[in-house]
Amino acid sequence: METYQTRKIAFRELLSIDDWQVKSYTITKHASFGAETAYQAAVSQLPQWLKMENSFNAEHQKMAFLIIHEGTEGVFVLINWWVGDNMLNSLIFMAHHEKPAAFEKISGDGLMACVWELEVINYERMSWLTHVLKQPTEPSFENYLKDTITTEL
Repeated sequence: METYQTRKIAFRELLSIDDWQVKSYTITKHASFGAETAYQAAVSQLPQWLKMENSFNAEHQKMAFLIIHEGTEGVFVLINWWVGDNMLNSLIFMAHHEKPAAFEKISGDGLMACVWELEVINYERMSWLTHVLKQPTEPSFENYLKDTITTEL
């Protein structure tokens, strides 16, 4: 088991993809995020990933958050959006460092997220609760999209 080391979690940008709004985050164990090729490749694949359906293809607000994690084994990409108001839809892809633009879908076999990715997911959960679910008559999607995290954990 490796000794735990902090990683940098940073909000990167708000992306407009077709009619979606996507908050993007990066995570790295290095001094700064260096998987720029993987980041750009993931962003370019977002339109097709956001069209993927599953067995619980519930209605949603077309708002998502993207996590691109420069990890030990490769670059992990998690694309998440709230469906049915309060359920999180999540797809996970991975590219090896040698082929940073060649993502393979790896979700669906039990893999979820690591401790650093869960920090972003938890922050997004609290933000969705605060700005949307706890204000059912007047949800503030604008405030949700502005509410982001940058930290070292």
